[in-house]
Amino acid sequence: MKHHAAFGLSMEDIDAVVVEDSKPMQTILRSILLSFKVARVRTFDSVDDALESSLAEPPNVILTDWRMAPTSGYQFLRLVRHRHMEPLCYVPILFITAHGTRPLVDKALRAGAHHVLVKPVSPSTLYKRLRWLLTDDRPMTLEHSGFYNIYGIQNAMDEQAEKMQTLAGARLQHRIAVQKRAKVEKVVEATFEKQDPPKPIFAGVKKVAQRSSNRRRQNTSGMQDIQRSGASSSTDVRFRAVFGECCERSPTISVVLRQRGTGQMGQFQPYSAEIR
Repeated sequence: MKHHAAFGLSMEDIDAVVVEDSKPMQTILRSILLSFKVARVRTFDSVDDALESSLAEPPNVILTDWRMAPTSGYQFLRLVRHRHMEPLCYVPILFITAHGTRPLVDKALRAGAHHVLVKPVSPSTLYKRLRWLLTDDRPMTLEHSGFYNIYGIQNAMDEQAEKMQTLAGARLQHRIAVQKRAKVEKVVEATFEKQDPPKPIFAGVKKVAQRSSNRRRQNTSGMQDIQRSGASSSTDVRFRAVFGECCERSPTISVVLRQRGTGQMGQFQPYSAEIR
């Protein structure tokens, strides 16, 4: 197993090849790479021209578009990674595309690409990716299919796909739970919004209310009479009031209060009660 061609190099030692069918994009990428003070930048309009030049002078890094005609960027990657293309098969490839979908990224990385960047790419992002690439120590290994690939990339992509599937399942369960909660809240709100119909007031209810009011007034007047009669003890007044209320509530019970006598200083002693 060997490392890729750019491993351990400095930015000033990079010999870059840019494959892009858009002239404006070629100019932009060339200017960005030259601002990093790389050793050389070669630009090509098609895969065939880039492949011919790269076989004669293998670069350190290849930056290519994904959608090109007649040969696409994916076909270019598979050509470069074949074991008969050595030493070109060890050159790291970075895709720069405007169609950075998840299936495209998965397909590119599984086929041996080192990274996928989405247009428009900023100089800082490209610089960080190149700095990361220079220290990427993952070795290149020959698979049974006859193509070189990054060691462990298949397992890493499988783990990532499993995580994404788990995350998608969790999001689905969360969405279902939110919908169920919304339904329950609607039912609860509809239940509480219903107002109970007003209960009818019968004549008997009015009479009972009037009787209770009359009793309260009688108890109040009784208390006033006791106070005017000269009862000096607040306990005696409460005692009479309580038993008077009991007599009002239960007509079959009568209370007889007997005075035991008077003490000194003209004060009344406690009364005794008998219930009949």
